[in-house]
Amino acid sequence: MNRFDRNIELCDGLETDFIKVLYYEFPEYYKDIYRSYEYYRVCTIIEGSKLVEVDNMESFVYDKDQFIVLPPESTVSMEIATPTRALVLEISDKLIDDISSKVCLELEIGEGSLEKDEQPIFRKNSDFIKDELSRITLTALGNRNNKEFLIDLYVQEMTYKLLNCMGSHMIVQGCTDNPIGKAIEIMKTSVDKDIDISGIARMLRMSPPHFSTKFKKITGLAPNLYFTHIKLNEAKRMLKNKSVTEVSLDLGYDNISHFIRLFCDKFGVTPKQYQMQMNKRGEL
Repeated sequence: MNRFDRNIELCDGLETDFIKVLYYEFPEYYKDIYRSYEYYRVCTIIEGSKLVEVDNMESFVYDKDQFIVLPPESTVSMEIATPTRALVLEISDKLIDDISSKVCLELEIGEGSLEKDEQPIFRKNSDFIKDELSRITLTALGNRNNKEFLIDLYVQEMTYKLLNCMGSHMIVQGCTDNPIGKAIEIMKTSVDKDIDISGIARMLRMSPPHFSTKFKKITGLAPNLYFTHIKLNEAKRMLKNKSVTEVSLDLGYDNISHFIRLFCDKFGVTPKQYQMQMNKRGEL
């Protein structure tokens, strides 16, 4: 049975107005792949640990002292060496939107910044939301009256703290009305199209200098560098089915040597070496 079949999750989880609480017990030497679907997920460990790889990026291990926030439509490959218990909180868009509007005012949009390696996830020590996570866990797994009401109180406080901590990383991703969020979406859907930063600025009815300044203030990266990261992440996926030359040209890099250098700078291996690694792991 696929533990992460969407229908199974919807049947087994506890649902409130603001979140879906999903509890899992994994045996040792367990492996699987799952998705975050259309909502943000806060993934925590109650006991044990996980080795995870998100969207074919570099794998890492996290345990009960850390949590991760997965954006919508992420694909996660996981391996578990020891018996592990995990709690996943799927947060509603409405809650994020309601709290984001308040946090945006406090941050003046731009105080936070994305990590330089452009990871799709947010990962941090769980100390600063430890109390909220503990209350949510105990309430969700217990038999208290009005548990859904209590969980919603705790998750509001937790989400407020998360948004303050994550800054514009989550706000930009979650607020579709934000022009920089729209720009990022255009980049993600235009990796194989003949479009540049000036063209994106025009689509948003902004001058290129103003767009670049605002984009860097919110994300911490210049838009052309951000777009390059998106393209290189897409290159890893494309290399499973295409040659290095084909991927380079499809992504708009007529200079293949330049593409290879960018790929190597970001991932530490050349595109060909990456394909050889995947072939060795049986992924090609």
